[in-house]
Amino acid sequence: MRPRDGSEEKELLNKLSCYCRYWTDLWSDDSGDIAKRTEIGPMRYTEEPPRFAMLLDLLEVFSFEVTELRGILRWPIDVFGLISVRDSLDRNRNYIFERTRNNCQTLTAKLRVKGTSPSEDKILSAEAFGYNGTAQRHRCGSLRSMMLSGARSTLEFNYAHIPVALEATISVRITGGLTGFCGKFIAHTASIKEDVILLDSGEEMVAISHDGAIDFCRSVVALQGNGGVLTVSVHARQSGDENIICAYKHFIPVRCGRNHDTLDVGFCQMSVEVAWSLIF
Repeated sequence: MRPRDGSEEKELLNKLSCYCRYWTDLWSDDSGDIAKRTEIGPMRYTEEPPRFAMLLDLLEVFSFEVTELRGILRWPIDVFGLISVRDSLDRNRNYIFERTRNNCQTLTAKLRVKGTSPSEDKILSAEAFGYNGTAQRHRCGSLRSMMLSGARSTLEFNYAHIPVALEATISVRITGGLTGFCGKFIAHTASIKEDVILLDSGEEMVAISHDGAIDFCRSVVALQGNGGVLTVSVHARQSGDENIICAYKHFIPVRCGRNHDTLDVGFCQMSVEVAWSLIF
């Protein structure tokens, strides 16, 4: 299907083009091309933090959700494209969502709606916005939402401003029992009443690599370094069994290093590692 009014597509493309020119003029000399992916990964200071490293406020992103469609778009839709964030460490792209046209996600944001052919693809959203951590610090410690309305959709951005925070990188590995199961892995922090979904396999089997590591969709969360508590939990069931078994463990944050524990759901045993790191 093609949009009835081609001005919608032109408006969204112009909006995106204006942002790209603005960013390029402002930051390209120091940060390179606008499409450059960040080279700063997790666990930056897990082993040997420098003396200047400290706890800093962090922005925790929980979700982006398409809450409304406009115009000729109807549910369900297949989307591809990218959602990325940039910060003051290097101002390069840190991807939250990234899918190609051949690996689109079906929904029951630069995001594009997949048509029957590439020429029929349509832009779903072309939004860019800034977040001033200093100005917003008085709102820290609670879940917040921002609505992004465009010509074809409304997106809801759920986030939290975490004060004096550090980074936790979570990994889980199968150590015994069965490997064929469906499961949801969740991280939860004491200060924010919202779950971070590390993996939700739905009705599919949990993807496990050759060395037993579970392939998470997301593995890094932010939490308060002073008085914070991280809870890692699993809700698992065997194929063909409706009985869900839950297990969880608590971790107290430290400025660097790694913590280990286990999760046992009866038919499967798993080891959990949390690697701690300051950001800067």
